[in-house]
Amino acid sequence: MNALGWGGIRMIGSYDSDGAWYPRDDVAAYFSSIRMPSRAWPHSYAKAAQTAKFAKWLIINRPELAVKLGVTS
Repeated sequence: MNALGWGGIRMIGSYDSDGAWYPRDDVAAYFSSIRMPSRAWPHSYAKAAQTAKFAKWLIINRPELAVKLGVTS
């Protein structure tokens, strides 16, 4: 499974003023059970987006975005 790198992460989300990364609305559903970013853990969502599990979810739930990001099975 080809997981996302930091370049892909920047394409599907953005950083707030405290440096925490948040996903775009079209992929936010995946992150509902993951700890929200905080000052201590600003990349909790970003790290979850770099897993094979997220890549699989992306292929199944957002196949057009998976292709655009180069995520393959």
